[in-house]
Order: sequence, then structure tokens, then C-alpha cells
Amino acid sequence: MILSLQTTTFSAFGGIPTYNRLVCRVLNEFGKSQVLIATDKNSDIERPAAELPNLKLEAFAQNRLALTRRVVRLGLAREFDLVLIGHVNYAPLGWLLKKLQPRRRYGVMLYGIEAWQQLSPLRRRALQHADFMISISNYTRQKAIQANLLIADRVHLLPNALEAPKIEAIPASDQSPAIKGTRLLSVCRLDQNEQYKGVDKVIEVLQDVAGRVPDVQYVVVGSGTDLERHMQLAHKLGVAERVHFLGFLSDVALRASYQECDVFVMPSAGEGFGFVFLEAMQCGKPIIAANSGGAPEVVQDGVTGRLVEYGNKEQLATALIDLCLNPAKRDRLGQAGYQRLQENFTFPRFKQRLTEILLRELPTEAVSRISRAEGTPSCAS
Repeated sequence: MILSLQTTTFSAFGGIPTYNRLVCRVLNEFGKSQVLIATDKNSDIERPAAELPNLKLEAFAQNRLALTRRVVRLGLAREFDLVLIGHVNYAPLGWLLKKLQPRRRYGVMLYGIEAWQQLSPLRRRALQHADFMISISNYTRQKAIQANLLIADRVHLLPNALEAPKIEAIPASDQSPAIKGTRLLSVCRLDQNEQYKGVDKVIEVLQDVAGRVPDVQYVVVGSGTDLERHMQLAHKLGVAERVHFLGFLSDVALRASYQECDVFVMPSAGEGFGFVFLEAMQCGKPIIAANSGGAPEVVQDGVTGRLVEYGNKEQLATALIDLCLNPAKRDRLGQAGYQRLQENFTFPRFKQRLTEILLRELPTEAVSRISRAEGTPSCAS
């Protein structure tokens, strides 16, 4: 059996929760497994528990003591051949489980900026003792290896994906507030400890863009502790009437925002992958991103969008003006992005990649046992 320890799964949207839900879907097809979710509540897992009959789901509502006690009890029971740790913060629990049963193997998921730096001594040792790791991007993989002296051959690559590659058009009554003009869109948290997202960089060049694109409007979906700074910046630069902070939206309204925009822009310097890029590609939108972090592994410069140097105002303004003034180019890049999504970032591809990793990392006797009980899991869609 496989034990998966996750942070947030069914109680939120976004990159990491989506990644965790995809892992659950693969494990459900793989055979009997158990999933412990640190922050979800019991009400969050009621429906998924019915939809994923091969999984035993448990939610701990941020009770770390109860979670730790449960992990120890399961470790002593010795029922699990392999453990998937869903965040570097919980890597020491994987190490503990291996100490309780040395033949047990454990792996740790690596996402973004939290894995790029040298970790605390305990977490670093726990990573170094892991039998394998799974990284969301090659950039995160390389940064984690360098910062924490990891063995490169132990770090697998597993890009994120969308749960459903196609979406239906949003009815007009459910669309986001009507904003006329050429619409730019960013979707991200606006937190003081995540000022690398690049929303302020877009605001800083908006006046220059408006000089060539008089009807340009900038929509920002998301909120946080840094919202006030962004609002003050827009007022200071005289573009407040062009910048629309919509806060957090429902899933339906968010999809409408993607569908209604002309260009998706997030010139961030700190994306481990950039799940929002997939959401924009799903709607056939061209993307402007920074040539930094994991973004270039998703956005292809000149093919599905434009990559600019982070903080380079001239490059950012030029790219925005170019796409705003060229609807045919927007369509071409957007369609190429949609095709790239279908070929590389769907659940069947995610399932294939993760299944290959699990079959490689499970002990031989466990693979044989699964094969006899369930039939060998298929890597195909």
C-alpha cells in the first residue's frame, strides 16, 4: 500500500491543491492507498471519499499534533510499502517512517521557492535520506539539488496538469464585471512576502502601454496583504482608472475572467511552475511571463507567448503593446498554447508520468503484490 501525506487538497483551488488532487486520482487507480491531508476538514473530503473508493481519506484541519500521532501509529502498523510526502516541511515525517521500518521507501514532493533555498538541518537531512523526490519543474529540481546537496538521480520530474483539459463557455449571467477595452489579466496572491509576482511591474508600464493602446485595461484577480501597496502605486502613476482589483473570485467567475481577457500577463520571478499559465492556455490566451523560474518550461517564447527579463520595463511594455495591437498574433499564440496544453499538461500525461515513477520506486515485492491483486497499473490514458 501507499501512504500519501498532503497539505491542502480538496478545500482550495490553485497549483498545489490541483497537483494533490491529481495524485489522489492516480493512487485511486493504482490500488488501495491512504491519504492524510493536513489542512482540509472532514466536510472537504466527504464527496471525494465517495468518488475515490480505493482511497482512505483523513483530514486534520491544521491539527499538526493529531496528524503527527496518526503518522506514527500508521508507521508502527507497517502496512505501507511507500510514502509520498507532499511538502518539504513534512519531509522529517517521511524519514521517521523509514526509521520505523527501514525497508519502507519514501519520496518528497518539491514545488517552488520553499525548495530553492537551503533548508533547516532537519529538513535537509530528511530530503537527503529520501529514496526519491518528485519535482514540479526542472528549475525547481536544479535549485533544490544545488541548495541542499541532493543526489540528482533521485529527483524525478512531474509537471503539473489540469484536471479537465477543456472547459465550457461561461453563461453571460455568470461572467465577471463588464470591463470594456483591451483587457490584460493577472491571477495571483498579492502578499507582502510574494512581491516577485510582477503585478507592480505591469502597473509601472501601463501608462506607456496606454500611449499606444488607449483602451487598455488591467484586471487583477487575487488579494492579500500587499493589495494596498498595489492600489497606491496605481494612483501614484495615474492609472488607477485602468486597474481593476477584483479580489478572489468563484471558480466560475475566474474562468470567465480568463475567457474575457485578451492577454494573460504575470512576469513573476518566483514561479516553481506557474499553474495559472495552464489555465490561460486552456482558454486559448497568449501569455507574457518572465524568463525566470519554471515559467519557460510552460511558456514557449514566440510560440505560445512572450518571455521577458524580470524587471525590464522596456521589454514588458513592448511585449504588451505588440500583443494588444495584433489580434491575429494573439490568436495564433493562444491556439499554440492550447495545443501545447493538450499534448503535455493533461491528466493522462500526469498519470503516465506518476505511474512510471511509482512502479520504479515501489519495492519489487510490492509491485508483484499489486499486480496479482489489481493487475499491473497502466501508464497509458
